Amino acid sequence: MSIYTLHGSNPAEVVTPTTPEALAETLRDAVARKLAVVPWGGGTRQHLGAPPSAYDVALATAQLNRISAYDPAAMQITVEAGVTLASIQATLAPHGQWLPWNPPLPERASVGGLLASGAVGLLCLSYGCPRRWTLGLRVALGDGRLVQSDDLVSKTFSGYDTHRLHIGALGTLGVIVEATFRVQPLPEHRQTLLASFTDGYMPAQAIAALRAAPLQPSAIVVLNQSAEATLPALHTFLTGQPIHFVVVARYAGTAAAVSRQIREATRRCVAVGARTIELCEADDETLWAAIANFTAPAEDGSICLRAAAPEGALTPVAALMERTATARGWQPQQLGVAGPGLFFSRWPVADVSPAAVADALAEVRAGMDALGGYVVVEEAAPTLRLDRWGPEPEGAAIMRTLRANWDPVGILNPGRYVM
Repeated sequence: MSIYTLHGSNPAEVVTPTTPEALAETLRDAVARKLAVVPWGGGTRQHLGAPPSAYDVALATAQLNRISAYDPAAMQITVEAGVTLASIQATLAPHGQWLPWNPPLPERASVGGLLASGAVGLLCLSYGCPRRWTLGLRVALGDGRLVQSDDLVSKTFSGYDTHRLHIGALGTLGVIVEATFRVQPLPEHRQTLLASFTDGYMPAQAIAALRAAPLQPSAIVVLNQSAEATLPALHTFLTGQPIHFVVVARYAGTAAAVSRQIREATRRCVAVGARTIELCEADDETLWAAIANFTAPAEDGSICLRAAAPEGALTPVAALMERTATARGWQPQQLGVAGPGLFFSRWPVADVSPAAVADALAEVRAGMDALGGYVVVEEAAPTLRLDRWGPEPEGAAIMRTLRANWDPVGILNPGRYVM
């Protein structure tokens, strides 16, 4: 099987351009020959979206791997799309800086692929989503034009910054070839508190307590028992404890400030009935990398759902997902991210009929609609033939109009997204 196999299909051609100009020329050639093109970075996010309706050319960005510019004083870095996130962090670290973003598999994941797939990570509570740190993009459109957009120029007729539209569009509007980011000072000290609960409703109280002033967590996630058992870095600290949910809270700053916050966070968690474990800084990075990888492709026949709901709805979303799965005899693995209202639920459905899975998905979508949220399918076997997106997202009509102008032949990831 080729590394460029996608949903069981292989391309007739693999093209690996070494410059943005060469990549744009590849697209012009594909337009002339009416070939369907799938942009390919590190391959860590190719499970997202529907199977493309055609797949003729794998357009690999691995050779677009240069740091174009880095100004530590201005706290900006420009990189080509094939640069991995781990490489960016390694470049920034000697200058005491970092890009506050921790999606899965950073040693493999390319910047272009992460942006195109809308990879969020776990740090949105304090740092916001990657759009906040993306100052501009250089993109090869589907007709082969190379364009530059940033916060100051290149808005659409509706007032959208065009580079923001490419983030999360799954490469259907253009191929990202270069990105400019604003970076941040690297925190002096980072430390994590684990709080385990036997009551499924207590984590909501703990999260509220951990976010209340003067505490300022950089990240908070909540995992159910099944998810905890799959994370060796977390399981080490919780072996033998009766657990229903685990709240994981990270604090960052000076050593003294973090120590004070951890002490107060511990007091608050104990007050609402938790067992707590304070981790040393040496364990922090390993733990958060393991948690981030929860959303990496499992390729085990399970499906992974991603839900988004209003602030404060993690508990009812968790209950909805768990109730829907366990009623069918499935034990879900669940991860909630405080702040952006994101929730991931992985269901073991390898031997379940497509109709039964589709029925469960419809039930969840109806429940999420009542909560003011939505659900998309992050990962699923193509044989399930699930509706990956559900109701059309806001802005889809604008994106269809842009695609008609930017990729008039429709060569980029046809059928992959909602347009």
